[in-house]
Amino acid sequence: MAAATYEKGKWRAEASFEELASGKYQGIVLLFHEGGPAHEQVVHRAVDVSDTVDGALAEAKILARHILSDL
Repeated sequence: MAAATYEKGKWRAEASFEELASGKYQGIVLLFHEGGPAHEQVVHRAVDVSDTVDGALAEAKILARHILSDL
């Protein structure tokens, strides 16, 4: 489940996180084009990892806004 969803035109970015094997967390963004096939979703990962879920979510939200601003 996405922690935050951002939209721009027909694009939607869902910010979330995943727990890594190391016990740390990494922010992820799922990018969708509305009306396109589900298999066209693209996963983007934040470069930095975090010790906390909140830190990873913050990175994912920043990344989601950045991706959409570049479209």
